[in-house]
Amino acid sequence: MPPIEYPSKRYPPLNRCAYCPSTENLSAEHIIPFGLGGNLVLPMASCEVHRKATCKVEDFVLRKYLCALRSHLSLPSRKPHLRPDRYPLVLRKGTHSWKKKVRLSEHPGVVRFVMFEPPGKVEGRPPEQKTFSVRFLTAFIFPDMADRLARLGADAAEDRVVMGAMSLARMLAKIAHAFAVAELWVDAFEKTYVTHLVLNDAPDWNYWVGGYDRGRQVEARELHELRFLRRDQDLSVIVHLFVPYCPREGYEVVVGCLRSDVKIPEGLDESHLLP
Repeated sequence: MPPIEYPSKRYPPLNRCAYCPSTENLSAEHIIPFGLGGNLVLPMASCEVHRKATCKVEDFVLRKYLCALRSHLSLPSRKPHLRPDRYPLVLRKGTHSWKKKVRLSEHPGVVRFVMFEPPGKVEGRPPEQKTFSVRFLTAFIFPDMADRLARLGADAAEDRVVMGAMSLARMLAKIAHAFAVAELWVDAFEKTYVTHLVLNDAPDWNYWVGGYDRGRQVEARELHELRFLRRDQDLSVIVHLFVPYCPREGYEVVVGCLRSDVKIPEGLDESHLLP
């Protein structure tokens, strides 16, 4: 694969947890997980409790849901020896389908991205819902996908991956909140909304976290892109992962009620694109 730039920046140390008031046993926070090419680093910003919680969620998402994609893109890993040597697929030819585990070199490079409906806070839904919906966007990593499928005797394929909506939402909440704190600092908000979701599963997750259509094909300057979106006093972070392979749609996390005197850094404000 051609080299893809990772978003990179090292912020000043926070010297307290980004998610709670603790100042004990602090470690650096990779805003985008290290295993996704996360080089946005906020030093001294995660207490031991939150570090363990976020590591557990990220480990599930990266090793279950995004494992094949990370391997294709040679994204970094702290435990490369745990990467599988085969990846499960559902292969199809006409009306016939079958399951098969294939080596990475045989993998056709078909990846499905999980997308949510927009956040309930944006759409006016109640804070807690018993049901939710997801959809899938299919991305093709290699231009010779048809030839790769033919070598497997198939004309279509799907990843057989484990997708946990709650785990993905919690990882997105962590990315968005940490980015907002790193760029705007801890006192930028009158109230924050998703710190409880960073730590634990929560029934109101899809009130704060959802899908976002950016309304255009975004030119990929880096593998991932983070932007702010202001809706009155509420501030959202647009978390757009894997821009080269999913160039239009990302996620929106409503992170908090912003103080009226806080300015969004130039180049990071996407509010002008709202209809």
